[in-house]
Amino acid sequence: MTIARTLSLALCVMTLALPGSMGKSEQSLPAIHPEPITIRILNGKDGTPLAHVHLLLVAGYDDRDLRQGFWSGEATTNAKGQASLPDSLKNFSFVAVSVAKRRLCAARGRSLSVDLDNVRSEGMSTPNRCGNLMFADKPGVLTVFAKAHAEDLLSPIAPIAVPAAKPPAPCRSKRGARPKAKRQPNQAVRYQEAAG
Repeated sequence: MTIARTLSLALCVMTLALPGSMGKSEQSLPAIHPEPITIRILNGKDGTPLAHVHLLLVAGYDDRDLRQGFWSGEATTNAKGQASLPDSLKNFSFVAVSVAKRRLCAARGRSLSVDLDNVRSEGMSTPNRCGNLMFADKPGVLTVFAKAHAEDLLSPIAPIAVPAAKPPAPCRSKRGARPKAKRQPNQAVRYQEAAG
């Protein structure tokens, strides 16, 4: 019995001492990353920025977290087609980016998952199957190519004047007949004069 107690005590001591001997080589989760991450959305055919586009973002530590979508956020691009990754999603390892009401120029189409450590260190561009454009990557910038809609490509047009609508028709009674008009006193007098 004493041998079993001695072995279990030795096992407990080794278990407690093991993490201290590992040193600082491992990084604890979550890691704090103060540097900003910029997401820029560009037209895959001509490289023009897609302004005022709604982005749906899902972050996590692995693919399973991305599929379950526990940590999500939204962003909207500015006039230059750029949006910042929300602070609540900066400290994760992966992020999935999808552009609302548009298809991406990558192989999958609607959503694309990206390793944020690569974006922080080197920058990253998604595959562009809509054209032959390539941009130089900058650290902290994720470039996403998407398909543009027709309204993105058109120049602003002056509003067209629309004629005023006709006034509504008078209401009908339940039977479908028109309401009777009130008889004015002049009509009765004229009738009597014509008869006499």
